[in-house]
Amino acid sequence: MKHIVTDTVRAAAGHWPQLLPALGISINAAGQHSPCPVCGGKDRFRFDNQAGRGTWHCNQCGAGDGLALVEKALDVNTKEAACRVADLIGTLPVTLPAVTSEKTDEEKARARLNAAKETARLIAGATTQAGNAYLSTKDLADVSALTLTTTKRISDTTYQPGDLLVPLTNFSGDTVNAQLIKADGVKRTLAGGQVKEAFHRLGEPGDTLWLTEGYATGLTVHRLTGQAVYVALSANNLPALAERLHAEYPEAMILIAADNDENGTGQLRAEAAAKRCNGKPALPPVTGDWNDVFQAEGEIAAQAMLTAFTQPKALSPFESVSEADLKAMSASQKAELLAAHYLNTLAVPVVGEDLCRYEGGAWQVLPYRVLSREIAALFQKVRAPFSATGIGGIVDTLKLMVPQMGAPARRLIGFRNGVFDTATDTFSPHKKENWLRTINSVDYTTPKAGENLADDAPNFWQWLTRAAGRNETKQERILAALFMVLANRYDWQLFLEVTGPGGSGKSVMASIARLLAGEDNTTAATIDTLESSRERAAVVGYSLIILPDQEKWSGDGAGIKAITGGDAVAIDPKYRDAYSTHIPAVILAVNNNPMRFSDRSGGVSRRRVILPFPDVIPANERDPQLLEKIAGELAVIVRHLMQRFTRPDDARELLQAQQSSEEALEIKRSADPLVDFCGYLTPLSTPTGLFIGNANIRPMNPRRYLYHAYLSFMEARGHQHPMSLTAFGQAVPQTLKEYEIELLKRKTKNGIQTSLELSEECEADWLPRCDG
Repeated sequence: MKHIVTDTVRAAAGHWPQLLPALGISINAAGQHSPCPVCGGKDRFRFDNQAGRGTWHCNQCGAGDGLALVEKALDVNTKEAACRVADLIGTLPVTLPAVTSEKTDEEKARARLNAAKETARLIAGATTQAGNAYLSTKDLADVSALTLTTTKRISDTTYQPGDLLVPLTNFSGDTVNAQLIKADGVKRTLAGGQVKEAFHRLGEPGDTLWLTEGYATGLTVHRLTGQAVYVALSANNLPALAERLHAEYPEAMILIAADNDENGTGQLRAEAAAKRCNGKPALPPVTGDWNDVFQAEGEIAAQAMLTAFTQPKALSPFESVSEADLKAMSASQKAELLAAHYLNTLAVPVVGEDLCRYEGGAWQVLPYRVLSREIAALFQKVRAPFSATGIGGIVDTLKLMVPQMGAPARRLIGFRNGVFDTATDTFSPHKKENWLRTINSVDYTTPKAGENLADDAPNFWQWLTRAAGRNETKQERILAALFMVLANRYDWQLFLEVTGPGGSGKSVMASIARLLAGEDNTTAATIDTLESSRERAAVVGYSLIILPDQEKWSGDGAGIKAITGGDAVAIDPKYRDAYSTHIPAVILAVNNNPMRFSDRSGGVSRRRVILPFPDVIPANERDPQLLEKIAGELAVIVRHLMQRFTRPDDARELLQAQQSSEEALEIKRSADPLVDFCGYLTPLSTPTGLFIGNANIRPMNPRRYLYHAYLSFMEARGHQHPMSLTAFGQAVPQTLKEYEIELLKRKTKNGIQTSLELSEECEADWLPRCDG
């Protein structure tokens, strides 16, 4: 198949009630509420199979189609899910089992008992030995592990002597199930056996307990830390297992060493587990698990990373200072105390008054209102007196003591797990000295061989091709715009304007941009917000400013021009002194009607990139879960953008090409009468064309005088308030640059003559007929 994902989804339509159970995914085909095969919730899941697409909804996991359910339930990527479904489709309809109803409680109990008995039998006949083939691929060949001595078939997989046997126990100490692992990594548990709250333990419980998803990961963590590890077998089991462990060992530190998944499953389950046990996630810094880190970085480096999670949080100096001590301190001593409280992660920008704090790889604005309240809370904790004026003095003193920020390294793109250097094509850990102002909300992963958007991000691909009208050049320019957001290239001095009718995909563009920039880095505003020094205070500290659903707007755009031009702009916050600062943000406007700028200096035009989305998607073809599906494809999208724009200036050049495209020019013509009028002018090589003219010349002669032609055009098109001759003369040369036309002029005894003449199109469109 050329496109395995799209072809498989098409072929599977109408067969999901049979396909899903055949893959081991339990559903209630009648559409009644039932246990969720992903998160295990008892009655929050419903399989509604709309239009035969296998659609479903879970109150915790969200919603999707049949393929999305296969992805989540089997914890595989989109392509792998499609391959598994395709394997079954090839045998339709013979080998697919019929849909069966849910088992009774008695049948479930009998299945659990049988699984426990079978586990005991397998353990009795197993042997412990090193050199296992699967563990050898994990650099754990020296580990002595329990292995089979006979064959065992589970579902569609036959296990051979020498394959791993991983017993699972419950909190009563009973052996309840087992996982078998082949040399190639195929894993199965015994049918009907207990999985939830079951585990395989390595080591004896102590002050620190680790939870991992897989057996090899558990062995790795146990080897590197020497501490007890509970193997949950799946991310879905982590929250329940963590809650039980906390009940058993309430004083222990519980660390959730889940996998760092592309689809975010491990991260989400780790967060949920941490909340249930008052523990904390301990995720690997890159996509994969801790065994991947162990193999890639070596034992010493991986051990250091894991050990860092076990260190207690540094105590704030405010934990030990007394009220008397604090009252006796000078402003500078209090500022030193604050710097230590923030672990010396504060700095002040070259331009601007707000302090920045280094957090998670980026220097983020720490707004004065937030900082002052945090200081007040610290003083209250030690029962020390304070005042707003006193806190202001401490903050001002602190600004004089902390280092000044450097310029961000523009060759670097900040990800959650590190930075990618576009100049050297290398990936490295975060450093304060990079001075990045923002990082996006995804992990960097290396491109995968053969990966493409059509197969591996089919929902994004469908949106992209339709938004671009299936025009490959337009697709590339939309991707360039998304790369600009991902890489936070505010320094390109461009802003994006997506315009078109409702239902054309504009809001999806804005949502994808929000995903790429990160929710915490994105804010919504209006263009009037950017024009006002008072209101601009609300957008300081964000890397993406979305101007959503702008009403029909016109103005000179001085604010947006200054921000995108890299100028320091005035900020006048309430209750504080005004100041000036740079706003390092990408601006994305989303409009049904294009904005109309009265600026004639060319400053806005040089920065404005218009992306028209002209085609409305029929209501019956719109997918309400599209954004959720695209979010699940985010890692693929990011990898594609990084690979496509290894030279970032390629993206910039595509956007500059879009600025002068015919469709962008048409949008400008529809919004600005002068741009439209200039579209009817043809250049000459010498100034031997129309004279400028003026309003006093009578009779009007639009075929001889340029200003008369403009007045006739305005009247014919019904435009009110034509420009004065002076304003017209100043605006035309700059407006002609939209058409890459340079205006030439010369003085003659009949007036100023230009290098312009009227085109033939004006005869039919608006030029009055000549009577003579």
